[in-house]
Amino acid sequence: MPAYLVVTATVTDPAKMGAYQQALSASGLYEAHGARYLVRGRAAVSLENWSGQAVVVAEFPNRAAVEAFWNDPAYEAIKPLRAAAGTFHVALFDSAP
Repeated sequence: MPAYLVVTATVTDPAKMGAYQQALSASGLYEAHGARYLVRGRAAVSLENWSGQAVVVAEFPNRAAVEAFWNDPAYEAIKPLRAAAGTFHVALFDSAP
């Protein structure tokens, strides 16, 4: 059953965020863990009280794949680049039954 990694972000340092995105893309970690992006970026239209945060929704094959990605030593090395770029909220969601 698919599982989803959901991130909301308020980026305060675009240059640092760019470095994080480049490192993550170059690493191939999403692909290695079977993930694909469903949503990546800012809302096209705010329908109600949207604060302008950027959002990432990535689908993984299952919960174990999300956890393996999150705890992958290669990703652990990339995470500090993101931490310096803004404020982030990250959660793992299981598929609806």
